[in-house]
Amino acid sequence: MRKNRKELIRETAIEVMAECGFHNSTTDKIAEHAQIAVGTISNYFRNKEEILEYIFAVELKKRQEAYNEQMQNDAPALKKLCALLELHFAEIAKDIRVGRILVREQQLRGDRKPNEISAFLQGVPHWIQALLDLALKQGEIRPCNTRILAAGIFGAIQGVAANAVFEEDKRLQKQILENAATELMNLCELGISMNR
Repeated sequence: MRKNRKELIRETAIEVMAECGFHNSTTDKIAEHAQIAVGTISNYFRNKEEILEYIFAVELKKRQEAYNEQMQNDAPALKKLCALLELHFAEIAKDIRVGRILVREQQLRGDRKPNEISAFLQGVPHWIQALLDLALKQGEIRPCNTRILAAGIFGAIQGVAANAVFEEDKRLQKQILENAATELMNLCELGISMNR
């Protein structure tokens, strides 16, 4: 079955942007790598910024679905948070190129109107905060400012992801991504435990 054109453009843009960086990528390069006409790209996207936003939108949707799924189960809130982190790092492990784009190109959100990049950068910490609020309500964690803590956890997630996706040693890269959720949750639980 032939891939739909929008997905072909997204996947090719991931390849080109991960290799060249956003600023050195062009719709011409993306079209050439995808073996399609530049005009075909303009049927789906006005420019490379919209393609980048679509990459972030697809990744945001995966995490939104995982969050919604976690909210439907009866697990403790911190277990739900750990599951969300595990999914995030597993998605990066599936395609390191996407991870590089999520880490490297997030600064392109700029001062423009809200877009898919800013939605990703606000959505994930929002869901982390919601899970921390639930953990607080359920007595799993000590009283704390969940907004600040969520921002800190998200920063740690981004830092670990950057460390992994730019690691040249594939074995070490895999090890970082496989252990990231557990290590971050262990660190987090040390700081917010009710037993402190």
